[in-house]
Amino acid sequence: MRKTYYTACLLSLALVLVAGRSVAGPKVEIDKDSWMQFGFLGQVHGSSMENAADKDDIYLRRARIILSGQMMDGVKFFAETDNPNAGKNGEPAASTAIQDAWIDVRLAKHGESSEHWMEAGLILLPFSFENRATATKLLGIDYNSEAIKLVNSFVWRDYGADFHGNLGKKFGYRLGVFDGYDAYSTATLEKNDDAALRYTGHLACNLIGDVETDWFFTQDRQGAKGNYLSVGVGGDMQDNATISVSTNPAAAGIVEDSTAWVVDFQSSFNAGPTVITVNGAYYDWDNASFKGNTTFVEAGVMVGKVMPTAKYSLTDKDGSDNVQDYTAGLHYFLKGHNARAGVEYRWGDSADWTLVGIQFLL
Repeated sequence: MRKTYYTACLLSLALVLVAGRSVAGPKVEIDKDSWMQFGFLGQVHGSSMENAADKDDIYLRRARIILSGQMMDGVKFFAETDNPNAGKNGEPAASTAIQDAWIDVRLAKHGESSEHWMEAGLILLPFSFENRATATKLLGIDYNSEAIKLVNSFVWRDYGADFHGNLGKKFGYRLGVFDGYDAYSTATLEKNDDAALRYTGHLACNLIGDVETDWFFTQDRQGAKGNYLSVGVGGDMQDNATISVSTNPAAAGIVEDSTAWVVDFQSSFNAGPTVITVNGAYYDWDNASFKGNTTFVEAGVMVGKVMPTAKYSLTDKDGSDNVQDYTAGLHYFLKGHNARAGVEYRWGDSADWTLVGIQFLL
């Protein structure tokens, strides 16, 4: 079984490295200030974990069709679909969902150093560097999801609006108001009609380099834009929140306040032909699903097209023993993030886990 599993991973890797040579999707120019661009993200994962539902598993982690564009100067939009975890644990079906859909309107601009925007729709909660990072430019194979305990959200997203922008080149902000609910179900009574709106925000200050102003944060810039050190703080709160049944079935119907805060950082430094990237965060959670703290720090050293990585993570849940894990990885970039592959091995208090990942971005 193991031989067949790793052979399939290698064959999939070869196909992706051939397919991933294209570096950009088509861009359609409509007029001087209007355009649309299409893209596709594919990520294939192979997982081997003791005591898992499927010990040796190959599945489509993400398959996203991406559409972005500009209707006029100062009015942009973004939308994408996803087929997350298709084939995982032997499930034959693949379901397509709207992952993101929003419009972004510029409210003000002051020279070349400051802009202020309002984004509305189904968007990533502006809580931390980690949960707002683009899935296309992660440092490791996947997110550090073991550290994220957000509740009442759709894969860290929610319906609402946020104000975002930058003040000069050193300070950036995202502050939003959201619905705070997962998918409503009369059968499971997930929604609490007395719940307040959800308030979520994140502030970032660059001690070195310029603050990031794109829609998504970048975990691994591979030396682009030079050295930087971004330090952030974020918060998320909703009074009378109800835990999503899909997140924690045992907490179905529990009504209590949900609060969380984070202190996080992202950094990268060029040292000749080597690029050193270090990211980390400390979270404090108090909701119906998780009460306690989570922490992680991860690092990568890129030399040419090869990058070894290492990560330490800690989960300290109130009333339980803490869980400490270590992860080591090796990644190869054929064409930057447009065609990459990697393998990671995790050990510690959790079950040992080997994860193989391949990615192509068009």
